[in-house]
Amino acid sequence: MSKLITRIGTSLLLTLPLTMAGSVQAAEKLNVVSWSGYFSPEILAKFQKQTGIEVTVDSYDSNETLLAKLKQGGAGYDVAIPSHQFVPILIKEQLLERYDPVKEPYYAGVVDNLKKPTWDPEGAYSVPFIWGTTSVVLNTERYKGPTDSYKVLYEPPAELQGRINMFDSVSDVVDMASLYLNIPLCSEDPKQMQQVMSLLKAQKPFVKTYSSKAGSIRENLASGEIDMSTFWGGSSMRAREMKPSLKYLYPKEGVLAWVDNMVIPKGSKNPANAKAFIAFLSQPENAAMTQNFLKHQSPIKGVEPFLDAGLKDAPELHIPAGTQVVFSKTCGEGAIRLADRLWTNLMR
Repeated sequence: MSKLITRIGTSLLLTLPLTMAGSVQAAEKLNVVSWSGYFSPEILAKFQKQTGIEVTVDSYDSNETLLAKLKQGGAGYDVAIPSHQFVPILIKEQLLERYDPVKEPYYAGVVDNLKKPTWDPEGAYSVPFIWGTTSVVLNTERYKGPTDSYKVLYEPPAELQGRINMFDSVSDVVDMASLYLNIPLCSEDPKQMQQVMSLLKAQKPFVKTYSSKAGSIRENLASGEIDMSTFWGGSSMRAREMKPSLKYLYPKEGVLAWVDNMVIPKGSKNPANAKAFIAFLSQPENAAMTQNFLKHQSPIKGVEPFLDAGLKDAPELHIPAGTQVVFSKTCGEGAIRLADRLWTNLMR
């Protein structure tokens, strides 16, 4: 974890201006679209009590679905939370409002190496909301063999065959397969993508479901409907709280890393309310509420005093020394076409 984000002391605690509620638009509405299950009722209630703004939340289960929603007009959304590699795509497609969060006081509370990141180098369109890793979680009661490689996922032993979930997202699935095969992310080499295709085709008979819905994956892991899944670290921790035999893996090939960011879709009807919501979520105490709920890592300084005790030594949130951590990339058009073709063929 220290390789990605420097732990910073608790001396810097930002607070929302007392006049914030008075500065928002009279509409007092906010329409948010996010990954499924990203907001606890408590944090939404706290925001409404503090500002008078009522929040409505819609959801999606992949970045591709969000992109399609916004291309179709955005359905009146005021805030969205895409993963980092999709931010440049949304900017290029002119689907985001520029609101220059870098100029706002709360931006100083973002951890240093996520300020003006490569996907938003001017800090003009996005603020990090949560970050974490993507790997595999499995039930150690069902399987007691080696867990040091993604081989257990792609060439599963008999006891795991037919009991696997894979994400329903072309970018996530292709990135992890590429990591296992030691192929560069976003490859535009048809031969390399054919290797990925062959791997996923051979695995498919052993896959029970393709889903990126975190709540459903957790429930299915806890109930024993599935015993292994691609999953996010914090979501794996939430699943382990329901079923202690679940283990989050750090394979020798490495883990993928991601940052989900708060953006304002083009045409937002409540931009002032959107900015107020983003400022609210960027305060340490509120960012800690998000981390306590989602169990992923926070990109905001000063959250430590507000975190639940269980987060401080959770293996899902502490990357072992020497683990290769690979951030997903924004792919070029050639790589996207190859990946989309692969996915279409795989899903037949």
